[in-house]
Amino acid sequence: MRLRRAWLVAERDLRAERAQPDGIAAAIGLTATLVFVESLLVGPAIAAASPAIASALLWIALTLGAILAITRSFDRELEDDALEGVLALPGGADALYAGKVLAATLLLAVVSAAGIALTVLLLDIEVGLPAHLALVTLVGAVALPPLITLYVAISLRLRARALVVPLLAVPALVPQLIAASAGSAAAIQGDAAGSLAWCALLFATALASAVAGLTIGPAAIE
Repeated sequence: MRLRRAWLVAERDLRAERAQPDGIAAAIGLTATLVFVESLLVGPAIAAASPAIASALLWIALTLGAILAITRSFDRELEDDALEGVLALPGGADALYAGKVLAATLLLAVVSAAGIALTVLLLDIEVGLPAHLALVTLVGAVALPPLITLYVAISLRLRARALVVPLLAVPALVPQLIAASAGSAAAIQGDAAGSLAWCALLFATALASAVAGLTIGPAAIE
C-alpha cells in the first residue's frame, strides 16, 4: 500500500512536470550552462589529460541541477496547496518523500544523460567504456535524490531555502560526488575494474542515503 501511494505521488509529479516542464527545463538549462562554462575553462586538451577534472565538474553541475528540480517540485506543492492534503492521508509523509525521490530519480536520469552527452561533445572526449559510464550515471542518478530531497524537506518552510539547500546538501553529498566522479573518469579512461569498484561504492552510498532519508524525511516534512 505504501509503495502504491509513493508511486501515485511520483506519477502525479511526473504528470505535472510534463504539463509544465519548468523543473526539468531549469535543471537541464543550468547543467548545460555549467558544462559550457566548464568546456571554456578546461578545454579538450586538459579534459583528455585529466578526465577526473571534467567528471568532477560535471557531477557538481548535475547536483546543482538536481537541487533546482527537486526544490521546484516542492514549490509546486506549496503553490497548489496540495501538501497538507497529502500529509493528511495515512502514511502521507512517507509516501510524499518516497514519491518525490522516485520522480526526482527519473528526472535526474534524463538530466544526467543530457549532461554527459554535452560534456562528451563539447570537450571532445573519447569514452573508453560507454556501458560502464552509463552504469555509473544511472547509479549516480539514484544516489543523489534521497539526500537532496531530505534537505529540501528540512528547509521547506524557510524563505531562504534556495540558499540553504545547496549549503546543506552539497557537503553531505561529497561521498557520492567523489564516487561518481572517479567512476566516470575510470570509465572514460577504459578502466573497467576501477569503474565498477567506484560504482559499487556509489551504490552503497545510495543505499545509506535512502535509509537515512526514509528515516528522517517524513518527519521533516510533517
